[in-house]
Amino acid sequence: MMQPLRITAVMQDGRVAGTEPWFPLDSILASVWIRRNHPDLAELPTMDTRDIIDAQLPFERRGQGNDWYWACSFNQGTKLGEYIVHWHKRQDDHMERYIDFQGKRGKIHNKSGKYKGYRMPLVVQLFEQLIWYAVGDLEAILDLCHGVTHIGKKSSQGFGAVDCWTVAPWPEDWSERRQGNVTRALPLREGEPLPAGRIARYGIRPPYWESGRGRVCLMPEVADGQRE
Repeated sequence: MMQPLRITAVMQDGRVAGTEPWFPLDSILASVWIRRNHPDLAELPTMDTRDIIDAQLPFERRGQGNDWYWACSFNQGTKLGEYIVHWHKRQDDHMERYIDFQGKRGKIHNKSGKYKGYRMPLVVQLFEQLIWYAVGDLEAILDLCHGVTHIGKKSSQGFGAVDCWTVAPWPEDWSERRQGNVTRALPLREGEPLPAGRIARYGIRPPYWESGRGRVCLMPEVADGQRE
């Protein structure tokens, strides 16, 4: 049964890596659905667009034509802080003896190429919990949520660990708007006057990075979330 819901991910230590605080839940659950139903596609490179399919998620479907999207907000949890760490990649000198130069004299170049060294910044945001509002099937959504152990980037380094999930009925539908404020990217119809608010080109459904999913949208004004 489709109903308004509040979905909460309680974070283990609060550290979530990523530049934006929105972490669309439909995208997170789409990856779980793909792994369960199309494990062969889950092994493809992230940016491979040849076999993109739409995950059949237990959310209400909104919008018209190819501008459809799932009735699920972006994260509405309060960001408590933010800082930057750096991850590094370098070739260990003592490993050079294992490189096969095919009988030729070789030299490792760490300025470019395969063995280039990196020092890359990583934005880490702090959340006690991530919160989304949706209209969907409670049990089916909770089942998919249980397949999510981490949220955000660099999960292999321990960032974004989820302690537990809760999905509960909510008295209002806040999947698109909350007390008049937009809670997710809402596509604007071509030719209609631009409304007041933050306008940007953004994805409207998973995978959000795919250019064909991008639309001119009315975006949430308060990116850091807000308290109840």
